[in-house]
Amino acid sequence: MLVALHDGQRTEATSAQRNDGYTCPNCKGPVVLKRGRIVIAHFAHKPPVSCDWAAGETLAHLEAKHLFAALFRGRGRRVEIEYTIPAVPSFRRADVVVWSRRDHPVVVELQHTNIGIEEIEMRAFAYAKAGFVQTWIPFLRPDIWDSAQQLEDDDRGRSQYLIKRYAARPFERWIHGFNCGHIMYYDPRLKALWSGSFEGHLISGGGDTWYDSDGNENYSAPYARWSRRWRELALTGPFELADIFFKPKPRTAYSVGPHRWPAGGYVETHVRVKRAATTADSDE
Repeated sequence: MLVALHDGQRTEATSAQRNDGYTCPNCKGPVVLKRGRIVIAHFAHKPPVSCDWAAGETLAHLEAKHLFAALFRGRGRRVEIEYTIPAVPSFRRADVVVWSRRDHPVVVELQHTNIGIEEIEMRAFAYAKAGFVQTWIPFLRPDIWDSAQQLEDDDRGRSQYLIKRYAARPFERWIHGFNCGHIMYYDPRLKALWSGSFEGHLISGGGDTWYDSDGNENYSAPYARWSRRWRELALTGPFELADIFFKPKPRTAYSVGPHRWPAGGYVETHVRVKRAATTADSDE
């Protein structure tokens, strides 16, 4: 984790000094500061460990939280990492919370691992009930490029790829619906973002002719159906984090099939054109 308590105050690992006075905000047990040239500064529980917050968090996830926090702090925003929201069941820690220019709290959840639909919906409805705008950014799976087809660059010279048979995880489909047909992926390899969208994948076949052992002609009718497993994923990017801006937007509650999305705010993502930043670029 990136935040611990010292004399009752939240302290981030990047600015912490080495001493024995740090405790976990959840279990209040002792934690130690770990810092090195390769490993990002973070806190780890001292054994024996029984705290839920000590569950195996990847270094890539820690790094992503640090990078997003640094991004918004560089824009003069108030930012909290691993921010506990009491209104959320089990006192859920939000990865990053940033306050907009209009003082709207925005939760940024960087989803590195698989998550069940029930859990993501529970957290999303709790954030919305507590008055937090929210955005969910899954990590790009490293094997995605094995089947990616590169297309022509767009009119701004950005690379475009198509994955025609993408087994989108249920929570990715939920995020795509939450964002009204859009999804941003974090690429830990490049420390950048990709803009994505799903389309249905059409499976077709039939229309074949063959002869049996008696010489009779046989024919199978053609068919086409939408795959329940596969989606076609279009990706554009990569985009540097510094070129991404969030715009909070209102939404109403709705549901489609097994998925439910809460009323409240979500984040519309914009990419800055290469020019000097203006107030219009700023996160609201």
